[in-house]
Amino acid sequence: MSTRIPEIAPAPREGFWKRHQRHMPRRLPRLLLAVGLLLVPAVVVIRWFTVKPVEEAAPAAAAEGSVSLDATARENAGISVVEAKSVVRTPAFEAPAVLALDEGRTARIGSLVEGNVVAIRAEVGDRARQGQVLAELHSHVIHDAWADYRKAVADRRRRETELAWAAQAAARASRLLDEKALSVQEQQRAETDRVAAEEELVRAKTEVRRAEEALEHLGVTNKEDPTGESGESIPVRAPLAGVVLEKHVTTGTAVTPGTPLFVVSDLATLWAMAEVDETRLPLVAAGRPAKVRVAAYPDRAFDAEVTFVGDAINPKTRRVTIRCRVPNPGGLLKPEMYARVSLGEEAPRAMVVVPAGAIQEIDGKPHVFVSTAGGTFEKRAVALGGADEGWIEVRSGVKSGEKVAANGSFLLKSELLKGSAPAED
Repeated sequence: MSTRIPEIAPAPREGFWKRHQRHMPRRLPRLLLAVGLLLVPAVVVIRWFTVKPVEEAAPAAAAEGSVSLDATARENAGISVVEAKSVVRTPAFEAPAVLALDEGRTARIGSLVEGNVVAIRAEVGDRARQGQVLAELHSHVIHDAWADYRKAVADRRRRETELAWAAQAAARASRLLDEKALSVQEQQRAETDRVAAEEELVRAKTEVRRAEEALEHLGVTNKEDPTGESGESIPVRAPLAGVVLEKHVTTGTAVTPGTPLFVVSDLATLWAMAEVDETRLPLVAAGRPAKVRVAAYPDRAFDAEVTFVGDAINPKTRRVTIRCRVPNPGGLLKPEMYARVSLGEEAPRAMVVVPAGAIQEIDGKPHVFVSTAGGTFEKRAVALGGADEGWIEVRSGVKSGEKVAANGSFLLKSELLKGSAPAED
């Protein structure tokens, strides 16, 4: 008899969602951890392909000629920002200068002839009067000049005698013609001789004058019969009153035409030769007043006047020569002194000024860096005027109230030039 084991009915199967729902509280933390680990690389990849290109393009976002710095970078660089302000003053600026002789009051005396110095009548430092003899020369030229003069005088005397005889003969011929004792032809011949004698006398007088001028050219008095040695030497005279600054000869020196002998100058006025930048030319004009200062008298300003503005710019220095006439009361100023000339306008006017430290030279021209939004500094070319107490006039390029970089602006210039430099291969 077989025993039949009863079949056990299988338990009913649970659904998928119910099984997972029962185990979900235990698997949920691991699931979230796995999802988080997958999201981290994804975020890194997204940042790599999206944010980095923007960051790389940030420096290029600044316009050409601008520099962008954040607040930290500006603080580390020590860059300060100052507003351009409007003031009312007389625009002026200073330029370096050298005092020179007034060439209009200076005589550089040279030898007129070939000869020897036989006497020296003045030394360096002497005050010479106009016409004073500084030295004497001996030359054969003076003997030839005197010989020509005496010959001309003798010829003039002979012609005067001939004219007197011709005049008497013409008068006698006219009288005989009236008495019918002389023919008309003979009377006309006598008159012709008188006219010819007059013309010869005129020629002789011209020769005398020519000989006198030759002597005067040599500085010799045109006496007909000079006495002593004075008439046989050539005097070297001072053509103007002044100080003997240079003496290039001594007794016995052989000279030729053009040999330098003396330099005499009237030091009552001097020239101040200044060099100014071409951008300052609008502030300079002939006839305007100026002030000259020298290190010897730091508390005194000497009045001057601009007399000449150069017509050409020095291609090496890009500067223009300015000449000022400076009165020299008491002879305080000396030639070749270094000086500073204050130039500018006469009447005060409103102007925009910025600190001197804000000016940077780029490509040979003055520029400033104007602060704009977002920490950006824009490079601007400016035209400068005069300077006073550390502030410089800006004639164009910056408006009153605009902020410019003062201290540290050189670092902005360096950053700008570094960014514009071509990349090395």
